[in-house]
Amino acid sequence: MPKVAVIILNYKVKDLTLKALLSVKKSNYKNLQTIVVDNNSKDGLKEALKDQDGITFIQNDENLGYCGGNNIGIIRALDSGADYVFVLNPDAQVEKEAIKNLVEAAQKEDIGIAGPKVLFDDRKTIWYAGGIFDMNNVIGAHRGVDEKDQGQYNNVGETDFVTGAAIFIRRDVLDKIGLFDTRYFLYYEDSDFCFRAKKVGFKVMFVPTAIVYHLNAQSTKLGSPLQDYYITRNRMIFAAKFLSTRTRLALFREALRHLGKPARRLAFFDFLIGRFGSGSI
Repeated sequence: MPKVAVIILNYKVKDLTLKALLSVKKSNYKNLQTIVVDNNSKDGLKEALKDQDGITFIQNDENLGYCGGNNIGIIRALDSGADYVFVLNPDAQVEKEAIKNLVEAAQKEDIGIAGPKVLFDDRKTIWYAGGIFDMNNVIGAHRGVDEKDQGQYNNVGETDFVTGAAIFIRRDVLDKIGLFDTRYFLYYEDSDFCFRAKKVGFKVMFVPTAIVYHLNAQSTKLGSPLQDYYITRNRMIFAAKFLSTRTRLALFREALRHLGKPARRLAFFDFLIGRFGSGSI
């Protein structure tokens, strides 16, 4: 039975992290290692976990973002001999059979990166049923979002990207392409990772038999200046890495049109001077 390391990164959402851990504990897949990484939250998570057996806790001295924080956990997982790594947001919960179904699908279909079906916490509305990435506009979208789940996306198939909220990765993908690119800090790192994996021949697939429930944007809040900053800057990082000069110039012109918005202005100038990672938001 392959070893799966589940990695949950906490940043000031202790109660949600504990609920995510409880859902993992109820999993019917038993060869699990659970790793919790805390990005210097100072929210009492370490104390809350001190009496829980079987959890590897890693305390970071600073907020390393989604990329840096999860990379710390991934390194520990690989050092511990994990065959698969399952990065799970703290505001997500797995169904009992989700991890087992991900492992079985990954082995049957020779999948490098797998994404489960993700529902909102009402457990009937789709949040993610595969990723659609518009290369011309450098925007990712979730297939089926806000639709009632009636089995309309119940076929395993290739997808443009897997959401970082619940991304299941085979070990040799990480061995070959490396970790999340820490220049992003958060947002677009999942598309970047999947794009790199595809370029070297790995399959990136949607696995609807695995189900995860997700509370959206609990740490950064939808539509916040923080989100606006990272999405604006990181679209330009992604385009600079992978896309045409024409697309990069289009993003540049778009950024100039939005200089009146403080978060976008800051993102634009940080990109120009190469201030990546956490940036200056």
